[in-house]
Amino acid sequence: MKLALPKLLLIPLLLLGEQALAQETEQDLTDVQKQTKEYASPGVRGMGKSRGIVIGYERLPQFDMESESDNPEVGNGRARVRRHNKFFVRALAPVMNKPNSKLILGIDHKFEEFNFENVSPASYSLYRNLEDKNLKSLGLQLAFLHSFDEVRFMLVRAKGELNGDYTRDNVNVSDYLKTTVDMAYGWKRTPDFAWGVGLQLGYTFGRQRIYPGIMYNRTFNDRWGVESIFPANLRVRYNVSEKTLLYTGYRIEGASYNLYASEPPLSQFNDIELRRTDIKGLLRLEQEIYDFLWFAVEGGFRQYYRHRAFDVVGSRDELITNTLKGAGYIGIELYAVPPRKLLERSQNR
Repeated sequence: MKLALPKLLLIPLLLLGEQALAQETEQDLTDVQKQTKEYASPGVRGMGKSRGIVIGYERLPQFDMESESDNPEVGNGRARVRRHNKFFVRALAPVMNKPNSKLILGIDHKFEEFNFENVSPASYSLYRNLEDKNLKSLGLQLAFLHSFDEVRFMLVRAKGELNGDYTRDNVNVSDYLKTTVDMAYGWKRTPDFAWGVGLQLGYTFGRQRIYPGIMYNRTFNDRWGVESIFPANLRVRYNVSEKTLLYTGYRIEGASYNLYASEPPLSQFNDIELRRTDIKGLLRLEQEIYDFLWFAVEGGFRQYYRHRAFDVVGSRDELITNTLKGAGYIGIELYAVPPRKLLERSQNR
C-alpha cells in the first residue's frame, strides 16, 4: 500500500492546522469576555473537543467479493479480497470567528484501495482494474454556523471533492468533481440539549441525491450522552473522564469514484463510476495523549449495503452489481485540539 502523501499537500495542512488552533482558541476567549449572552450552537456539554488536524488509517481483513453483470462481455466474477485499506488527513481553520457567526475552511485528502488474492491477466476485469489502484479524494469545504440568539442556529456546508483514480498527469476537474451541500436549522434548548432538522445533497447512498436528517445531541448526566444525525449516524457517549471518552453506535458511509478502465473488457467504456454504501457498527475510544494531542481507536463490523459499477457516470442502470461479505475493521486516528495551556494562559491575562 502506498501511504506516502504528496509533500506539497501535507506541509501546508500541518502549518494551517497549527495556526488555526492558536487563532481559534485566542479568538474564542476574547469572544467569551466580550459577549453578554451565550449564542446557540449544536454542541452540548461533555462532547469531545473541536479538532484542527486529523490523520487516520483504517483496515479491513479478508472477505469475499462476488460480481454479476447482464452484459455478456463483462460476465460474472468472484474473488477473495486480502485487505481493504483507507487513509486520510484533514485540517480545519477559522476564516471568520465572531460570537454569533463562524466560517470554517477545511481541506482533506484521503484514499482507499483493494488488494485481491491471485490476480492475473485472466482474472475478472473489474478486479484487475481495482488491484492496487488508489481511489483518491481531494476535498475543499466551507462551513458557516450562524446563531440568531441563545436558542436558534443554522449551519450551511458546501464541499467539492475530486474523486477517482486520477494522477497528477491526467487530473481533469470536470471529470472527477463531486459536490456536497448540507443545510440545517436547530434549537439549543439547554447546555445539555440541542436538536435540529436538515437536508444533504450528497453521496451517502452512492448516487447524488437529497437526504433528510435529524440532529439530536443530548447529555443526560456527567457520564452519558447521545450524538446523532439520524439516519446517517448515532453514537452513545460515555465520559470516563475529561481525558477519556467511549462511544458505541453506527455510521452509514458512502462514496462515488470515477475510474479510467484500462483493462478489457471494461476498457471499451473508458470511464466507469464505482459507488459504494456501507454500514458500520462501532466501538470507539478517544484518549488524550498530552495537552493538545489525542488519539482514537475504533473497531467494529462493516456490512456493505451497495457496491456497484456503472458504464456511464451518473447513470441509474448498473453495469456490475457487487456483493461484498461483511467483515470486521480496525481504525486509528491522531488529532490535535486547542491546547489547554494556551487556554489557561489566556484566562489569566
